[in-house]
Amino acid sequence: MDLDGRQERVDQARALPARGATLLSLLRQFWADFIGHRKAAVALAASLMVLTVLLQLPVPLLTMHIIDVVVAKQPFSIVNQLGLALVALIVLRHVFSYINESVTLQLKESIIVDAQVSLFRHLQSLPLSFFANRHSTYLQSRLMNDARAVEGTLVRAFVTIGVNVLTFVVGAAIILHIQPQMGVVLLLTIIPFGCIRLLTNQRMRTLSADMQEQQASASAAISERLAGIATIKSLGQEAGQTEHVSRRLDQLKRVYVRTNWFGVVSGIGTSLVTSLSTAFVLWYGLHRVTNGAMTLGQVVGILSLMNFLYAPVNALVAANIGMQQAASALQRIYEFLGETPEQSRGGRLDVTEGRVEIRGIAFAYTPEAKVFEDFSLTIRGRETIALVGHSGAGKSSLVRLLPRLNELQGGRILIDGCDIQDVALPELRAAIGIVEQQAFLFTGSILENIRLGRPGATMDEVINAARNAYAHEFINALPEAYQTRVGERGMTLSGGECQRIALARMFLRDPRVLVLDEAVSALDSQSEEYIQRSLRSLARDRTTIIIAHRLSTLMLADRIILIEKGVLIEEGTHEELISSQGAYARLFQQQFQSQGLHGKELIGTETT
Repeated sequence: MDLDGRQERVDQARALPARGATLLSLLRQFWADFIGHRKAAVALAASLMVLTVLLQLPVPLLTMHIIDVVVAKQPFSIVNQLGLALVALIVLRHVFSYINESVTLQLKESIIVDAQVSLFRHLQSLPLSFFANRHSTYLQSRLMNDARAVEGTLVRAFVTIGVNVLTFVVGAAIILHIQPQMGVVLLLTIIPFGCIRLLTNQRMRTLSADMQEQQASASAAISERLAGIATIKSLGQEAGQTEHVSRRLDQLKRVYVRTNWFGVVSGIGTSLVTSLSTAFVLWYGLHRVTNGAMTLGQVVGILSLMNFLYAPVNALVAANIGMQQAASALQRIYEFLGETPEQSRGGRLDVTEGRVEIRGIAFAYTPEAKVFEDFSLTIRGRETIALVGHSGAGKSSLVRLLPRLNELQGGRILIDGCDIQDVALPELRAAIGIVEQQAFLFTGSILENIRLGRPGATMDEVINAARNAYAHEFINALPEAYQTRVGERGMTLSGGECQRIALARMFLRDPRVLVLDEAVSALDSQSEEYIQRSLRSLARDRTTIIIAHRLSTLMLADRIILIEKGVLIEEGTHEELISSQGAYARLFQQQFQSQGLHGKELIGTETT
């Protein structure tokens, strides 16, 4: 699947105004992005579909002749010949129908996966600000369900229209040839039949978008509560959370009921029209048979051919409904594809010293919540600094600006004299490693989680990284060692074990600039001393930025930087800052002496 080769064409689609786009423009865009390169498969599916339909046409005519032959008491050999021909046609039609369905199924699923992968790829390219107010499960539901909602509609619709128009024209022509008056009456019944379908279709399209949105919201609510099941149980809130989810599902139910009610009305209304038409054909046809104006075979033939009138109209309206519902999903798909991705293009970054220069930067999450305004700081190559400050001071926000997880709104950041805005994101992020305060492990094996640091690493390299993080011993004690699977977010491991695996991942990655968001905070006291030694070794030949919450971590730093409300207040060694009796000394006293804490306790825990 050549997704990479088509990514630029999909990128061009992002300029499409999804909300204001017409159905035709959405269909053209989706065809160009996900179907057009499969012309051979589409042509094969279309040919098989046409052939399957054409093989249906002789069946009513053969049935008509068989009945007339029997009624006329002609030789039974003729009945045998006609019967064999009828059986052959039926078998042949079903063989081609099976092949057609198999080809269409493969084509449809390929298109769905193609769309889902493109959506996921694009979501990963979006800045973190996009995810700030969007629940992960909501995005997951949108990615999975919207692409699935399109399904094979756009494959079938382009063929269905031509095939069913042909079927309707041929069926109407045969009925008019057999019995013109009856044919005219049947054609007139198509008007109420089609109107019922079209009117209900309009309402169903309006409700379809609301139904998809409610489905995504309900999925997000359920997923969030399952993820927080331990908190719910500890607070005894099972009943309250069940009530909350129940309300969400009830809202979804009401939308489903409203949407499908119109489907029920459509089905019953069209069934009434076809039933009355069948009754008319029987009454009028048998009346003509008794008068000798028609044969019994012709009456049965017309009854069979009625399906060639109503089924194509039904299929055409259904195709329209499917396309309208798909249009809602397409709008949602292109809303995501229309989001501006991170600007990932740029030049190479060759880090030798690892000197970081932050020059007059400005950053804010919202216009009302400014984090930095004209902030500057220089970190020497291979220097280890510790960032301290109260919660909300801007420490985590600062380190997230280095790999451009958040984008600067003013000023410059340079690494070895190279502006990070001019560097390709893969190059920049390969040079910077971040170990978060809360380690994130993916569902899979411990080996797979460590190898995320460097996917091509050998087993010896993985083991060496684990040894450096003091994780090898506990990993080997597990039933399947490095092949042991961890649960979602590492739920089968302790917090300290998760953190050591994350540290092993970073040892394996070996970045030139290292950021530790108090990476040892989750470790037990027995392991911490060893980890502090390993971190000293890890930080020796690289630039290291530590968001420090513990005194033991502060001691690793060559220099301590105190930040408050996005402003650099003080800098120096621990001893220098304590002796100056300034803001750092007061913070130290608040966090340690006033609470009777000791060297391993927290200082200024950071969430910003």
